[in-house]
Amino acid sequence: YNELWDRSVEVARALIAAGVGKDARVGILMTNRPEYLSMLFGTALAGGVSVALSTFSTPDELEHLLSASAISLLVFEDRVLKKNFASLLIGLEPKLRESAPGQLESVKFPFLKQLVRLDGVTGSCDAGSADLDVRAFEPWQMFIARASQVSSAIVESRAASVTAGDAGGLFFSSGTTSLPKGILHSQQAFAIQWWRWPRVMAVKEPARAWTGNGFFWSGNISMIVGVAFSTGGAAILQPLFDETEAVKLIEAERITFMNGRPHQWARLQTVPGYNEADFSSL
Repeated sequence: YNELWDRSVEVARALIAAGVGKDARVGILMTNRPEYLSMLFGTALAGGVSVALSTFSTPDELEHLLSASAISLLVFEDRVLKKNFASLLIGLEPKLRESAPGQLESVKFPFLKQLVRLDGVTGSCDAGSADLDVRAFEPWQMFIARASQVSSAIVESRAASVTAGDAGGLFFSSGTTSLPKGILHSQQAFAIQWWRWPRVMAVKEPARAWTGNGFFWSGNISMIVGVAFSTGGAAILQPLFDETEAVKLIEAERITFMNGRPHQWARLQTVPGYNEADFSSL
């Protein structure tokens, strides 16, 4: 918890140094990894609004999300499975090739100024060297280094000014019947949902929570991170669902709370050596 706090404050300092102000929209396009959580909490500490963007997005959907959300800074994972988001973003806005970090001037995305690239977690999609050399894509470590320009006292002052009624996060619907629709959550909504779920699900002990689905869905961030942290437990992260790795995690990390889909439960049972009796902690 202390380490997550430190990383979140560090992100908040870097965001402030990058020009993120009150109610500024900060896009998060990545899998379930530690940086997702530090970005989520760091954005709130800086007084901004986190915008959860689905890694399932098609080019047309991502174009809509970037436009509708009015984000000013985007942190994205460059490769997720077969998707190369670096190339995809260049296709949506070719000006990225010629823009300096933090100085994008786009007619298509008039609020978007800065993009921070986080190395992908899978090697199944090769990113071309031209995509990695795009000037507008600031490497994650270079972005974090900006934290040295802002004191923790500024973060504390900003965090103290955030109220329960302030905008806290923007989520989008899945877009199964039309383009994804934005749903704005207040800071209070996060707190209420995270407090309520353990009571609804009758979680009595500190939860060790896991999901094979992205935190960009409001249900997953509420039920997994919310239940874990509001009970003093732990969120067990798996960036991408893999049934063999999931079984190992569930056993090794003593998972007590899970959120998944029927096809994922079915795939768990195909893992050699799987025995439902081994999941006695659930």
